[in-house]
Amino acid sequence: MRNIPDIVWVGGERIDRRTDPEGWTRAVRADIPLVTQMDDGDEGGDLIPTSSASMPSLVRYMLEQLDARRDHDVLELGTGTGWTTALLATALTGGIVTSVEVDTSVAIAARKALTGRSYPVPTTVIGDGLEGYEPGAPYDLVLSTMAVRHVPYAWVEQSVPGAVILTPWGTAYNNSGLLRLVVDHDGTASGRFVGNAAFMYARSQRRAFDGRRFVGDVITDPDKGRLRHTTTDPRRLREEHPDFAIGLAVPDIEQRVFFGSGPSAGESTTWYVDGRSWASVDHVPGADSFRVTEGGPRDLWDEIESAYTAWRGRGEPPREQHGITVTPDGQWAWHDGPHGRMACGPMSG
Repeated sequence: MRNIPDIVWVGGERIDRRTDPEGWTRAVRADIPLVTQMDDGDEGGDLIPTSSASMPSLVRYMLEQLDARRDHDVLELGTGTGWTTALLATALTGGIVTSVEVDTSVAIAARKALTGRSYPVPTTVIGDGLEGYEPGAPYDLVLSTMAVRHVPYAWVEQSVPGAVILTPWGTAYNNSGLLRLVVDHDGTASGRFVGNAAFMYARSQRRAFDGRRFVGDVITDPDKGRLRHTTTDPRRLREEHPDFAIGLAVPDIEQRVFFGSGPSAGESTTWYVDGRSWASVDHVPGADSFRVTEGGPRDLWDEIESAYTAWRGRGEPPREQHGITVTPDGQWAWHDGPHGRMACGPMSG
């Protein structure tokens, strides 16, 4: 508990250890994620979560996927509270743990919590984890506790051949992949997704419209959109595995769902935006077709619907049959299918 700050948020509810010690203790002992910072620590913000302590069962799963040995040297990106850092330092009695945190106040608090323990004090660095930490390289393992949309090549470059890189990974469209890469002798890294993990994005890779209203801000006048209909039920596209696969094909499109209430309970509208174009699809229970409204130069719904059709044509593979290859020139997504590996996402740097 020493690593957890006095104030946490659970489901949007603020819990202060000083005024509600029992509630705080229950939250910390539960197998749930705890938000530990809002709005990058700024006062009077929009209460957007920006740092957290991950769900204990997920941390355990990630450490199992990392498969650390006692003498491994580990680079952790995103120190946060320092709890995962402490677990690594306890296990790696013969290795070195180096942890990088971009937020100065978060890093200082973690460094304080990590001192005076029975294990060797990890090296804690204030800096941009996307750049890795060259002075401590090479590393046997790299663990990121922040989601990325582009795996930094610095992580590969600073790792030994055979090293494992484990990171949450997502797109603007979908944030749900836990990616396990293995570094090859040729200077590339490749591997599959090994589970569902939705983490906060690295600050410089955040989605463009997080915290902004789609209607009235990003989309100024939805009444001027082009109107048509589709027979594709938008709810099917939002299911776990197609949602992930669509994101590989259209990684720059963000989506948000609004659900009806009262007499409109069961109805929903899904909005899609890329900054210049937008689309909305209305779902009404029992309907055979659904209204699509669009604006801007791109036909976003057509691209999304085409990506869904392509995923179904590939046999509806789950997220875990997909992977990423990272090279000095960028990254590309692939699917291991019955006829071999095929590209299913654009190259991006």
